[in-house]
Amino acid sequence: MKQKITKMALDRLVRESQDASNSKREFVWDTEVPGFGVKTTRTKGLVYVFQYRARSQSSKTAPRRLTLGRHGELTPTQARSLAAKLLLEVRSGRDPGERLRSSDAPLVSQLAARFLSEYLPNKKRPPRASTRADYERLFRLHILPTLGKREVAGVTVADVESLHQAMVATPYFANRMLSVLRQAFGQAIRWGWREPADNPVAHVERYQEPRRGAKKEVMLSAEQMRALLDAIREERSASGDVATVAIEVIFWTGWRSSEVLLLQWENVDLERRRAKLLLTKTAGEEYRVLPEVVVPLLKSLPRVAGCSYVFPGRNLVGPRTTVRGPWGRIRRRARLDGLEVLGPLRLHDLRHNVVSWDVSRGVPLEIAGKNVGHRSREATEVYAHFAPDALKRAADERAEAMSNAVGTARSVGERESR
Repeated sequence: MKQKITKMALDRLVRESQDASNSKREFVWDTEVPGFGVKTTRTKGLVYVFQYRARSQSSKTAPRRLTLGRHGELTPTQARSLAAKLLLEVRSGRDPGERLRSSDAPLVSQLAARFLSEYLPNKKRPPRASTRADYERLFRLHILPTLGKREVAGVTVADVESLHQAMVATPYFANRMLSVLRQAFGQAIRWGWREPADNPVAHVERYQEPRRGAKKEVMLSAEQMRALLDAIREERSASGDVATVAIEVIFWTGWRSSEVLLLQWENVDLERRRAKLLLTKTAGEEYRVLPEVVVPLLKSLPRVAGCSYVFPGRNLVGPRTTVRGPWGRIRRRARLDGLEVLGPLRLHDLRHNVVSWDVSRGVPLEIAGKNVGHRSREATEVYAHFAPDALKRAADERAEAMSNAVGTARSVGERESR
C-alpha cells in the first residue's frame, strides 16, 4: 500500500493494529521518498523502515531493509528526512547498511571516553573535580554496563528509557544519569556520530524528586545546634583533622561544602571579613561575607607551603574534596543521625538551617538568599513559612509604636484643651 506517511495516516494504522483480529504484518510505503515506509507490528507498534537495493546487489536478490526507529521516538517528518539522506547515499553508490555495520562505527564506550577526556575539560566552565568524579561513576556503574558495547548511532529512546527505569529505586541518580547521557549524545551529534536532532534522551521523562529542603522544615533547635558544635569540637580534639574546621565554617555560613573546600587564601580577606568564591553554582565568582565567629577559625589553620587552598587535600597540593568521614562521626556524636521526618542530618541541611534562622529573625528573603548564594528570590521563598514569628514581632512592635504615638498625641491634646 502506498500513500503519503503523515501523523493522521499513522494514527489510523495504530487503531487498526490494535484490532485483535488483525494480526497480519503490513507495510505502508511513502509516496514522496522512495523506499521510506512504515511496518506495523503487534509487539513494537509502528516502525519506520528504509528499503533499498545496493548497486552491488543482483536484481534477483531481495532488497535490503534498515530500521530507522519507532513511531513516537521519531515523527514522520524526522523519519522521512533520515530516509531521504539514506536514499542519497544509495544513489551516490554507497551502501548505508554496510556503513552502519562497519566495525569503525563508534561505540558508547568510545563516546564516554571522548566526552570525559575531550569535552569536559574544554568547557567554558569546566566542572569541579567532584562533579567530574560523579560523571565517571555514572558511566562506570550504570551507562557502560548496559550500553557500552552498543553503537552510538543505534541507541534508541527505548534503550535509554529501559536504563532509566532500571534505576527507579534511586530517582536522583537516575535523573543525573539522564543529564550526563543527554550531554554526551549532544556531543555525539556535533561530532557526526549521530544524525542531527536525534538525541535519544530528549523525550525521556525525568522522575519526580522529593525536595527535602523545600517541603520539610530544616531548622535545628538551640539544643541540637549546641550538641552539633560540641561534637565538631570534640572530633577536632580527637583527630586534629582540619576538615572539622570546614564543617564548622559550613555551620556558620550555610555555604555549599564545595564552595568552602575550594577556598584559597588569596581570596580570603579576614580583616574585611569577606571571601571570593570561585566556580560557584550561581556564577563564575562571587563575594560572600564571613561571620565574625568564622575569622578565628580560619586564623587557627596552618598554611601549607606550596598549597594555595585553605583546606588542602592529602597530597598537600590540591583541595580537599570531601568531609564525609568526619561528618558521619560528628553527626553520631551529636545524636543527629535519626531525626524525625528528616532521618540522618545531611551536611547540606546546615545550609537550610542557616537560611531558616535568617528568615525566622525577619531578615528579608533577598538578603538571606544572598548570604548563601541562592540564584534567585524563588530559591529562598520556600523558607517563607519560617517568617510568621518575625512578622508577629514586627506587628507587635509597630502596634506598640503606634500606641505610644497615640498616647503622646492624646496627652498633648489634653494639655492644649486645658
